Amino acid sequence: MQRYIFGSGNVHAALLLLRLWTGAMMLYHGGLKLFSGMDRFVETVATKLGLPPLMAWIAALAELGGGALVLIGFLARPAAVTIAVTMSVAAFGAHATDPWQRKEFALCYFVSSLAIAVAGAGRYSFDARIERRLNT
Repeated sequence: MQRYIFGSGNVHAALLLLRLWTGAMMLYHGGLKLFSGMDRFVETVATKLGLPPLMAWIAALAELGGGALVLIGFLARPAAVTIAVTMSVAAFGAHATDPWQRKEFALCYFVSSLAIAVAGAGRYSFDARIERRLNT
């Protein structure tokens, strides 16, 4: 019992849950932007951040593509970094003057993607499967 309470538990299952949630949510948000709200998102990026429309497309693709890669655990670290960068711009750029409630989700996704970038995808991922094959 003591080991269960104070031990590290199943870190790989926790990473799987974190990856599935973060990846699915980013895939969802990127898909919403790309397939039904890109005009509004481009306008927001241009007016709030003063960035060219291309940056809005890059951000939406980072959410969609990065989310898909994190979800399946393939190239999870670089994909998580792209999500972290996108979410930091959202939290500290687009929502810089907004109340906390508007920044909160972007910051949560920022932190969860940083955790994946640091820890990797875990045992239950394509990254781990590829690594096992390369090491045999």
